[in-house]
Amino acid sequence: MTLERDLVAPKPQSNRQAITRATTQADAGTVAQVGGQARPGTAARRRQLTKANAQGRSPIPKGLSLLQAHDLVTEGLSVDVALALMAAFHVLDKNTVLRAMGISERTLQRAQTADKRLDPNASDRTLRLAAVTEQATDALGSWEAAERWLASPAMGLDQRRPIDLLQSSEGTELVKTLLTRMDYGVYA
Repeated sequence: MTLERDLVAPKPQSNRQAITRATTQADAGTVAQVGGQARPGTAARRRQLTKANAQGRSPIPKGLSLLQAHDLVTEGLSVDVALALMAAFHVLDKNTVLRAMGISERTLQRAQTADKRLDPNASDRTLRLAAVTEQATDALGSWEAAERWLASPAMGLDQRRPIDLLQSSEGTELVKTLLTRMDYGVYA
């Protein structure tokens, strides 16, 4: 399935196609027509990502189904999406975010230069970081409060920083469970 066919096809789209197109718009060099609507190319998509970052939001769509997330992971996230997510963090330093995403700065630069996508492991960890940050934002009220919480040792995590636990799926589940408990006011 090519990007051009997905962007030009006037037929109704499945969720997978819509999510794929949303994350690959940064790869399209020109404005394309989809169902009579103009879709932004690279420059316009980067402006949208920058606007989302200024507002302290994740560039990854909220509320993805498990199948949609799986499809994003297997196809690989766009490097522009990863860079936009990284830029959305103002409290956490760049190296901490890169470690949570499972990618080095140099690898990210090479992938951007070669116009490649992230590998499945880095895509998975990037999605995990975005999902946990959004859940923390919902529980704590703001993106900045979520970032501060991610960077601080948590009693419910044996005094470990939540951001450090996002490197494994088991650690991520512990962090999500704690956030759910915090959201419901159950700390014990």
